[in-house]
Formats: sequence, structure tokens, C-alpha cells
Amino acid sequence: PAFKKNNFQLFPSVFLSYQMTKKDQFQLNYTRRLRRPWGGQLNSFKNTSDASIISYGNPELTPEYSHSLSFNYLRTWTEHSLLVSAYYRPTSDVIQRINYQNSSDGLMYQTNLNVAKNLSTGLEATLQDKLFRILDLTTNVNAYYYKLNGFHYDMDGQTISGTGEHNFTWNARMMASLILPYGISLQTSARYRNRESIAQGYRKPNVTMDFGLRKNFFDKALVLSVSCRDLLNSRKF
Repeated sequence: PAFKKNNFQLFPSVFLSYQMTKKDQFQLNYTRRLRRPWGGQLNSFKNTSDASIISYGNPELTPEYSHSLSFNYLRTWTEHSLLVSAYYRPTSDVIQRINYQNSSDGLMYQTNLNVAKNLSTGLEATLQDKLFRILDLTTNVNAYYYKLNGFHYDMDGQTISGTGEHNFTWNARMMASLILPYGISLQTSARYRNRESIAQGYRKPNVTMDFGLRKNFFDKALVLSVSCRDLLNSRKF
């Protein structure tokens, strides 16, 4: 069936800051943001490679829209900086993966829907350190309350529903860059995600890690980069 999308939107932003001392700054920020669905979420072609479930995209998906309000405190030192942020972030038209059983053929299907509204509010801290002139560390910890509203949708002649979910969760990540002699640099990043509520159930906690190496030749005229993603083979859902 035919459908229309309204592509005209306004995204205002306001950034206010107060420099209390040379090292201390307060910030009050507001932005309206969006997150667009990616190509696989929009492609309506049915993937039947898995005999247990048929997956397909939804071309009627619209972007997620959120209002982000944050109050920040920034402290700087010679080789370090600390940013602490308290934020409030409601989002509408949240895109979630949905599973359902078709009543006519009895098969399981998987697609994406703009299911409901959600709310994230919490505290985030980011610490940046430069150590021994060769090591840069960035550490981020985010602890927040998450709420997803319930929903009901008609799909293939049946009603798909989800109960409202809410929980307190957190995640953390660290990135390290090491500069070595002979034009060699190393970079590694690690991330931990705690258990997270979704439209139908939850995602288990997991730890992931990436690694990269870079070598400069002929005074940076030639650069060789090698990277390894998901070093622990743990990026699973």
C-alpha cells in the first residue's frame, strides 16, 4: 500500500556555558536529534536463509526523534580533564526489532517497527588522561534509568503487543592510544554493556574489544594500518 513520509523537520539547539574559574566550567545544553533507520531495516526483501525465522525490513519506518537536555560540569588540568553530565532524553518513534508468528502459515517472522516512546535519564562521566607523553586514555561510564512504553500493533492479521519495560542499567568503555618509537602506534578499545531491556525481552550483558596498529613510513608519506574488530569474539546478541 502507498504511504507518505513527512521529511521536513526542525532541529533547534541551544548551548550555554559559564566559566567559573580557569579550570571549571558549567554548561547547559539542549538539542533535538534524530536517528535514521539503516538500509537493512528498510529493505522489504524477505530473507529465507534461516529455516526457523523469516526476516525482512520495513520501508515505512520513520526516524527516531529525541529531545536531549543536559547539565554539564567540566574540570581541566594540565594533562587531564573530567566531564560530568546529568541528562534527560525522551525519544519518540523508537525503532525496535520485533518477532511474531504468522497465523496463516505458522512461520516465525522478524521485522522492525516504530514501537513506542522511551526515556533515558542519568549521569555520564568522561575522564581523559595523557600519561608519560605516549599514552592517551579515555574512560567513560554511563549510569541511567531506562523506560520503554508498552505498544500494540496489527501485523499480518494479528495483534503484536509488548509490555512496558523499565530498569536501571549502566555501561562503560575505555580507549587507549599508545605512541611507540619508529612511527608505530597502537590503539585498543573495550566496552561493557549491562543487561538492557528491549521491546520483547532483554539483551544479555556483554564485553567487546577492538585493536588497531599503525605504522608510518618515509616521514608519513606511507601509512600502514591493521585492525581487528571483536577481538574476543563476543559481539553477540
